[in-house]
Amino acid sequence: MKKLALILTVLGLVFAFAACNKFRTTEPASQQAAQGVSFTIAPGQTGGLKSTASTDCFLQTANYAKITIDSKHYVRAIFYVDGKPYTNTLQLGTGLHSLQEFTIWSDNQTPNDSTDDAMLSAVPHTGSAYSPYVSSPLDITFTVEAFKKTQLPVEAICYQPSNYTDFGFTFFQIEQVTVREQPFFGDLCIKSIAEYSITGSPYLAQSNGIQLDLPAIFKIEVYRNNVLKNTFNNEAWNGEGQPLKVLYADRQGVADNFEFKLYVKVRKGPGFDYVYFKSWTISDAQVIPQNSDGVCDFSIGYCNPNADYVLPPWINLPNTATYTITGAYGPGSLGGYVDASLTNVLSGYEIVNGTFASWCCDHQTTINVGTAYNMDVYSSLYPALLPAFGQTIPWDKINWLLNHLDWYPGYHWYDLQGAIWLFDNPAWDGVAHSSVPNLTAMMTQMHNDANAYGANYKVPTGGWAAVVFIPTGTPPNAPTPTIQTMFIKLDP
Repeated sequence: MKKLALILTVLGLVFAFAACNKFRTTEPASQQAAQGVSFTIAPGQTGGLKSTASTDCFLQTANYAKITIDSKHYVRAIFYVDGKPYTNTLQLGTGLHSLQEFTIWSDNQTPNDSTDDAMLSAVPHTGSAYSPYVSSPLDITFTVEAFKKTQLPVEAICYQPSNYTDFGFTFFQIEQVTVREQPFFGDLCIKSIAEYSITGSPYLAQSNGIQLDLPAIFKIEVYRNNVLKNTFNNEAWNGEGQPLKVLYADRQGVADNFEFKLYVKVRKGPGFDYVYFKSWTISDAQVIPQNSDGVCDFSIGYCNPNADYVLPPWINLPNTATYTITGAYGPGSLGGYVDASLTNVLSGYEIVNGTFASWCCDHQTTINVGTAYNMDVYSSLYPALLPAFGQTIPWDKINWLLNHLDWYPGYHWYDLQGAIWLFDNPAWDGVAHSSVPNLTAMMTQMHNDANAYGANYKVPTGGWAAVVFIPTGTPPNAPTPTIQTMFIKLDP
């Protein structure tokens, strides 16, 4: 009985059955001529409780099910066919019925002694903590139809009440699910305390105040086989003091692929919003690669280099801007290939309306001087978010060049532009093109150094990063640009 008491405590279930309402092993005479109903048992749809090979309830043999329908209680033996559990048939009259309880039990190999029986799994009730982990929590209304055979699953979760019924000649599949758990914790590295101290900042409530290394406030979306199943966030405790425990259900005998999408609450324009940063994908019982502490920790920025996943810093950029090349085309007046006028940038972002030195990444594509282009704005620190052609540009090496121009005293604007064009695909042939002269020794040296030192370059705090402009509406899978891929440099 102590096993049952523990299980009931975990589930928070209350079974209050009066003595006259004991579970039946036979049906009333009025129902014995009715339609046959039985159950097969299958896993719930998402998960929540961590289990191991030694504690997984679905690795244990179930002997019987306790079922409550229309406030009447039944016990049905469980048998296995091809490794799947089924209940023996019970008889119900045609019409509407309500399944109110469904629990699965082991007799602990003492079939004549019920005192040591243990509940293995069950169906949760609507509104309970684990109801999101099955497709149909209790109570469930179903219809028994005369001479109609229907097979429907009852979804069961370890240490929880199983649910879901529909019948006639009905077989309920007992689907089995292992509810797994993955804790997450994160750091958010910021460069400006003032930007995160404004009214409305969710980080103001943290116990240590605003600091350059903040416990990240974030959410995790859990997808199973590309379907969103649940979302978890740590807002309730302001992201500090404990990890966020993410629960998900791994169905037994089914190939389940899970994706965990990370969104961190960061400064976005004049306020704060959740922004997507990274996804992890695993299958079935796999775990996300991490350190031995069992917590998947990440750092946005480089203030915690020991995190499992160190991601580039966040740059507070608008989604779109209007980009116009002004003045001469190669050179610009500000030391770049061209001068770019940015307009329609709202306040609160790290770029503003104004004119900036700008460069291009593809020499073979054109862009018109004086034409206002509506552009999507991207951070080169997260190239995976760019359209397909933008992901092939070696932004790490370009950012290395932007941060090491002091290596090249006396360089000209065209040396930097030519070195960038040498990364193009197909690469520039070194013949004078669009005001850029023939290949120079400085271009070659810049290009070779970037290849040698720039792979996987991490832009430091106070360094420069490229901010990329691509026409609004460009499909994510676009293989080639429609105009030159332009960028400016920004201190992130």
